[in-house]
Amino acid sequence: MIHEPTRRMSVYRMYPAVDPRDLVVPKVLDAADVRDVRVDSVPAVLVSAAPDPDPVEWTAAIRSLTGVDLGYTSAAPSAALLLAVDGTHYALTFGQGWRYLRTEKIDRGFGLDVAVRMLDPDQIRRITRWALSAKARVDRNLVPGGQGLWAFGLREHAELVRNLTGRVHEGAGADLTYVRRRGRYRNFRFSLDCGDGLHLHLGTEGSSLVSDLRELTRVTTEGPVHERLEPLRWVRRLGAGHELTGELDGAAADLLADPDDGDGEVGIAYPARYHDGPGVSRYRGRVGEREIDTDDLTLDDLRAGLPADGHRLTALRTGTIEGLDDSGHSLGGDVSALHWLAAEITHRDGRYLLLDGDWYQLGDRYLDHVERVVTDAFANTPPWTLPPWNDAPRDRDGRVIEAAYNEHVARTDPRFLCLDRRTLRTRVHPHGFEACDLLGPGNVLVHVKKFSRRTGSPVLSHLFAQGLVAVESLTDRQTWQRFTGLVSEQDPARAAALGSRPAGLVYAIHRPDKPLDPGTLFTFARSALVSAAVALNTYGIPLCVTVIP
Repeated sequence: MIHEPTRRMSVYRMYPAVDPRDLVVPKVLDAADVRDVRVDSVPAVLVSAAPDPDPVEWTAAIRSLTGVDLGYTSAAPSAALLLAVDGTHYALTFGQGWRYLRTEKIDRGFGLDVAVRMLDPDQIRRITRWALSAKARVDRNLVPGGQGLWAFGLREHAELVRNLTGRVHEGAGADLTYVRRRGRYRNFRFSLDCGDGLHLHLGTEGSSLVSDLRELTRVTTEGPVHERLEPLRWVRRLGAGHELTGELDGAAADLLADPDDGDGEVGIAYPARYHDGPGVSRYRGRVGEREIDTDDLTLDDLRAGLPADGHRLTALRTGTIEGLDDSGHSLGGDVSALHWLAAEITHRDGRYLLLDGDWYQLGDRYLDHVERVVTDAFANTPPWTLPPWNDAPRDRDGRVIEAAYNEHVARTDPRFLCLDRRTLRTRVHPHGFEACDLLGPGNVLVHVKKFSRRTGSPVLSHLFAQGLVAVESLTDRQTWQRFTGLVSEQDPARAAALGSRPAGLVYAIHRPDKPLDPGTLFTFARSALVSAAVALNTYGIPLCVTVIP
């Protein structure tokens, strides 16, 4: 019988360092106890600290209510143990010890590398994902009994998994201390919590811990990837402080200042907090010395605030922009100007995407998958056409704005009903969402957008995400009833013929400066379109794309 003791621990794979101390936050080294130790025969560094006790926060409420001072205090001792096993650097953390690690030195692909090789896709219990679109939404789902990964509604082509928790599959075959100790029990299958690092049982004796870390290295370098989890590796987020982010940030700022099609593309994109609700009617803020107060935020507004002395990135990070609605009320507060910028850059033979301040590395399989689905979406056109954009009345600046175009369509073609800027409020969308700009023939939802090189194709990602939100929301019976009431205010007969759910979704897009096709879209705009296409296919609701001449 095996009696090797184990304990559930957090372990991170770190980027290589000559001295393990280089993996620790410098100010921690100055304040904590740092010891050179050995784990079995492996040299290691132990960093630990026991801060002075602080009063427990809730005792003040007890004292106020009862007059009794309990005098309770608490402290959170923490530690981090850093060692290299056969050239691979690991950090084990205890308490708040993870705060000791330099974020730019954490290999954030470690948890996913283990997950795709060891987890059973039918036994996922919790998933945290980040939507790779203008939504930039974080979703967390928990199913204690465990169920299939795709039952969480994961769109594997457009959602970046940040954390997976579940049971290992039967063929994982990991030779870990905990498995050797517990594996004799019937139906034994242990659990893994996979994020930036791992949370699992590891041996607490020197030799067993070194053996376990060596086995994790083997799993991530030699273990086969589960075919159903492999799509989770198509896109990778570069964590804050990654060695490439500084170069990529600088490249994006330089590209904004001096556009060059050979290096990539930049454009305007809605930050995450501005995705839901009505569109922005006015933008106000400052970038560098440039005041921004406009109803049409463009790259020129950001570019004009960039200094000539090379501190472009600083100007974008410290500059802020706020979006306002028709009444002048803020829709999401001040947001760093960098978060209003999207970029797609080819760097060191890789494809990288900037979205909401984070960089993502796009794999070839991801790009191929998105290209295939987007091409199919553009090939599916509605049986009707919309009038030319420039047929609509112009404003005093000589421009045709979207609201005027939608009103023009409804005024000249009775098959269309204008619902532009008419929002529906729900518990999920308290600020309201637009069901459509136009209700078209056959009662399909039509979402309209104009874009050009000046605005950048990222504005389309907001359009695609808006359509997806509309369909997902309107499949709820109560929300659909509210929509029916909205239509009835303008056309009771049409409202009576709506049915019980959307009949279809059409994205109507106008590009004045060049032909519109899948190749003219940013990758994350295409990702948002693919996300909508897959979701609508699940609902059985047709999706079409039409080009406005």
